[in-house]
Amino acid sequence: MRTVQNTLRLLAAAAVLSSTTAAAQNTGAENYPSRPLRLITGFLPGGVSDTVARVTGDKLGELLGQRVIIDGRPGAGGVLSMELAANANPDGHTLYMGQPVITISPNFRNKPPFDPLKAFTPISLIGFGSTMMVVHPGTPASNVKELVAYGRSQPPGTLRFGHSGMGSTNHLAGELFTVMSGVKLTAIPYKGAAVNIIAVLQGEIQIAMLPTLAAIPHVKSGRLKAIGMTGSKRSPAAPDVPTIGETLKGFDVPVWYGFIVTAKTPVAIVNKLHTETQRAIRTPEVKDRLASQGVETQPATRAEFAQLIVDDAARWKKLVKDAGIVFE
Repeated sequence: MRTVQNTLRLLAAAAVLSSTTAAAQNTGAENYPSRPLRLITGFLPGGVSDTVARVTGDKLGELLGQRVIIDGRPGAGGVLSMELAANANPDGHTLYMGQPVITISPNFRNKPPFDPLKAFTPISLIGFGSTMMVVHPGTPASNVKELVAYGRSQPPGTLRFGHSGMGSTNHLAGELFTVMSGVKLTAIPYKGAAVNIIAVLQGEIQIAMLPTLAAIPHVKSGRLKAIGMTGSKRSPAAPDVPTIGETLKGFDVPVWYGFIVTAKTPVAIVNKLHTETQRAIRTPEVKDRLASQGVETQPATRAEFAQLIVDDAARWKKLVKDAGIVFE
């Protein structure tokens, strides 16, 4: 009888502890946020990344009942902003506009002073952007097959492609093309998409990887030729342009956007942020506004977002090794 009574007391104590812990977690989430949120980004105002942050952040703030203030910290290929976010107070009031710099930067020679894959907790995937491979009209190729054939007929390195910085997704898209096609391209870095566009329009380079919406006007005017999309599926903004992967099977360079937070942030707060961000990207005003920027929103669980980050990191690690890329 005493054993039964002891067991019942233990069960009752466990139930009280469990309910107390749950209540504490819920209380933390209920009182959150207690002040405006800071959303750190690593890019200048006016670009696609900045627009994704502002549009989604504004709606998230509306749903949470607090402002979301954008804190742009460009520099060091996005590593500067990432370091600030990683060292933020883990109370959920500082978010980071996550992008592939998180998964690419571990391959830099000058690595971040922390492991980006362990320093953050994923909150919510927002969606995917699209990048278009274009060529100067003087280049005798109008699709991937013709570009590969032309490239193979030239001395290695003859074809030059422009990108917006070492370690950027459009840089690695060109390197992946080299590995998968067997056509050795020479990478030429530029400071942003605007300069990259000018370079290919003037014939300084034959190939450029450009944000889709920035490329479309020049393709429509005949000043550039669209070769293919770098993602796994065609872009709603340019449905007639095939993916590179339709010819080079397995070619995929995802440009993802999502909110993340420093790793020690309480789970209850992370879950609340996830729920409200997912609500935000399902609203017509966010979904349509981002679509106008070439970004397709993508609802996902936290586990799915976490797996995307892991898979992306493995992809870039393999490419850097296969292509022998050395990031300065």
